[in-house]
Amino acid sequence: MSMKVISLGLGVQSTAMYLMSSKNMIERADHAIFADPGAESTRTYEILEYLQDWAKYNNGIPIHVTNEKNLYKGLLENKSYTGRRAVLVPAFTGNGTGMLMRQCTTDYKIFPVLQTIRKIQGIKPRKRMKPVDIWLGISLDEIERMKISQQSNRTYVYPLIDGRMTRGDCLRIFKRYNFPIPPKSSCVFCPYHSDKHWKDMKDNSRKDWEIAVQVDDEIRWNTKLREPIYLHRSCVPLKNVQFADQQELFMCEEGFCGL
Repeated sequence: MSMKVISLGLGVQSTAMYLMSSKNMIERADHAIFADPGAESTRTYEILEYLQDWAKYNNGIPIHVTNEKNLYKGLLENKSYTGRRAVLVPAFTGNGTGMLMRQCTTDYKIFPVLQTIRKIQGIKPRKRMKPVDIWLGISLDEIERMKISQQSNRTYVYPLIDGRMTRGDCLRIFKRYNFPIPPKSSCVFCPYHSDKHWKDMKDNSRKDWEIAVQVDDEIRWNTKLREPIYLHRSCVPLKNVQFADQQELFMCEEGFCGL
């Protein structure tokens, strides 16, 4: 039988899925894994602490936190945890040609989850991982984001979609268990943020804002690039941007980056 693992992004959907599974409202998973890139919002870390405490008194599914790799430090040092020199976020290029390739989801979310699964299974290096069902917190109103695993020993499962649950249904789960509503989970310096998100961070989360500004300043000139790069789509230093009403760009996958 395949191991059942919740990819816990700590956003609304994956956290609701965790609560439901812990309370046997849906099938009970064996483990939950939160891949911490060292760059989530202050509020997300508060939710993690709250959820870990909740799990102690509610027979919660074991939560594994992977935090060996730190994206924030990697960006400031201009290298990934593998040592290669690279910008790890899809920053905007100064010549207006678009965005850089996204590496952060794979390196700091997907890979750590898979490594943790291997540790739980006791798999030695170069040995094949045992079959696993990875539960992703995508709700019915995001059904277009479903995907099929290309690995025969890895299956993506969507309990919320199977249960015909929307984001609104997930919010009602938090009310049922008197649990605080999680924020949208993403790195504080994610280039996919809308202007509304940036402005809210600047006005209400000063610590997170200062980190984002610091990263934006530090990544401006990369040794491999011939042009400046920016976190904001205007290609203006983040600290100087005048924010306007704007929709989010597409976000990273829920469960791996989180919504």
